[in-house]
Amino acid sequence: MDLTTAYRYNQNMMEYYTCKMYHSSGTGHGGVNQLGGVFVNGRPLPDVVRQRIVELAHNGVRPCDISRQLRVSHGCVSKILSRYYETGSFKAGVIGGSKPKVATPHVVDAIADYKRENPTMFAWEIRDRLLAEGICNQENVPSVSSINRSLVSLFSQRRERE
Repeated sequence: MDLTTAYRYNQNMMEYYTCKMYHSSGTGHGGVNQLGGVFVNGRPLPDVVRQRIVELAHNGVRPCDISRQLRVSHGCVSKILSRYYETGSFKAGVIGGSKPKVATPHVVDAIADYKRENPTMFAWEIRDRLLAEGICNQENVPSVSSINRSLVSLFSQRRERE
């Protein structure tokens, strides 16, 4: 996409959202930024614009100039380029959805064992031990909140049995 196309796209989006914002019965979630570019709160920048940001950066254009040319905030340009340099992808992340479950039965059993061995053990200590004993790694270790939820669940199950 060349600059003219990006500009035309931005103009069309501006007309669309301006129409939506001022002619709809509800309140609009979109707007026009200080550079005259269109945005929609909570929604990622379209892939064509994200790709153009990366292309311009590859051609040696400075982020501040990319920002002005495409009418996208400097912070947005910086964030997209950082993500691109880190992951190699300019695509937006997933909105919503759920994270993979980390409190698997094996992990919950280990948590219960640790708590039986030492009833005064804190959740952060349990988390550290899960890592130290290799039951979990940094990517799949449950959070302290998740461990506490597991403990509450285990405690309530035990009380129901009694």
